Amino acid sequence: MPSSAPFRLNSSGMLLALISAAFAGQALGAAGRVDFATDGVTVAGRDGQQRPLAKGSELDSGDNVRTSSNARAQIRFSDGSYVSLQPNTDFAINEYKFEGKDDDRGFFGLVRGAMRTVTGAVGRVNRNSYRITTPTATVGIRGTGGVIQVLNDGSTLVIGTSGIWSLTNPSGSIDIPAGVSGLAPRETNAPPRETNTQPQARPADVPPPKQVDYKKGEEVNEEGVPLDVVAVATPPIIPLVSGSGYQLVSAFNSSVIEGTTVASQTVNATFDPAGQMTAAVGPSFSHTLVSGSQMEFGTDGILAWGRWVGSVQNCSSGGSFCTTETYNANQGLHYVVGMPTAVMPTTGNATYSLAGATSPTYASGAAAPGTLLPTSQLMITFGATHTIGANLDVAMSDGKNYNLNGTTTSGSSLFSMSPAVRGTAGSACLQGCSGNIAGFFAGASAERAGAGYVIFDNVGGQIVGAAAFKKN
Repeated sequence: MPSSAPFRLNSSGMLLALISAAFAGQALGAAGRVDFATDGVTVAGRDGQQRPLAKGSELDSGDNVRTSSNARAQIRFSDGSYVSLQPNTDFAINEYKFEGKDDDRGFFGLVRGAMRTVTGAVGRVNRNSYRITTPTATVGIRGTGGVIQVLNDGSTLVIGTSGIWSLTNPSGSIDIPAGVSGLAPRETNAPPRETNTQPQARPADVPPPKQVDYKKGEEVNEEGVPLDVVAVATPPIIPLVSGSGYQLVSAFNSSVIEGTTVASQTVNATFDPAGQMTAAVGPSFSHTLVSGSQMEFGTDGILAWGRWVGSVQNCSSGGSFCTTETYNANQGLHYVVGMPTAVMPTTGNATYSLAGATSPTYASGAAAPGTLLPTSQLMITFGATHTIGANLDVAMSDGKNYNLNGTTTSGSSLFSMSPAVRGTAGSACLQGCSGNIAGFFAGASAERAGAGYVIFDNVGGQIVGAAAFKKN
């Protein structure tokens, strides 16, 4: 090229240059490493030899990861993307390269099972450079997050959680934006379609995302125009998906189930695409949101919590007797739900601060909802038998305030207690108050806790609420 010819770097070239500089010193490393793995996760390389996979293990092109029936794993790749593998999953890193160049690519395979994924720089620069193949379809990227599952009949289900995905088979292709599900049927002569089909596998616990050294490159919009280069902090929250094995704590008033109560049980839970629970069926009773709404809702990807108002069906054990309750805006069925910790720590102490909560309500709806104060917390001393303490501060809108303070022991991730209830300014506890708290620890290492509570004020009324806590 003559020296007088101008040098012009277009937006794509500038993007690649920026990424290359940002990842200098990392490009020659492994494709990814394991952030989290339980027993029963193995990997086989190009030689076909299987070996156990553990936290910190490095992975590269040609590796095939397999999870057993109770195993889970999370893998983070060098471009900042990650995948979380559910039980009974075969996941292949068919071809992966990230060096900040035009030929960067991430081609993966999902032979069976299910995965949650959030993409990084690869695929955001060039959507054609990122894809996941299944036995019946190809999943492409026009966004950042989703759940992908090969169902029992061989069809492919994709649930978009952010951005836009594409689902393609030999008969056609559809776009799947956030909050929408798409299904590629087992018969490849039928095109993909939108669906209400729910995942068939129990969801994998996703450990809290950590700040990593990786950065993502420049994102592009629908027209391919680059956006700002930003550092990756934490991946977006991936909501809970429908399945069995969840622990539910619900606090509510019902004409069929024990009056005003807080109860804990293992359930098969149904969630909408945003992660809001809409139904729960357990051995003791079931709840279904019939025509109501979520007055309040929150999730951190490990726990979800909310308050139902409107028409709610409550059924007794086995569905032998059901009734439909109507909760107004000052009432509600409160819940917190998540996958309980399978193996609890056995040493150490921890304090849990408030991560989110529903607004406590009177069972009668006599006054507006109150507030669970941020001073509320849980404490635990881990051991063969755990010692759990609770200190909850409830402030109601009519000026009645309550403190619930109690201690209990438990040999599992579940707990319940009957705390002392002390009324403060404006309460009527001089004539006697009591209460109950039920809860559970969640996450791979008990990094979260969910709890529901009920206060019995013989004069002031009965109060219910639910909360999520995070380990400090």
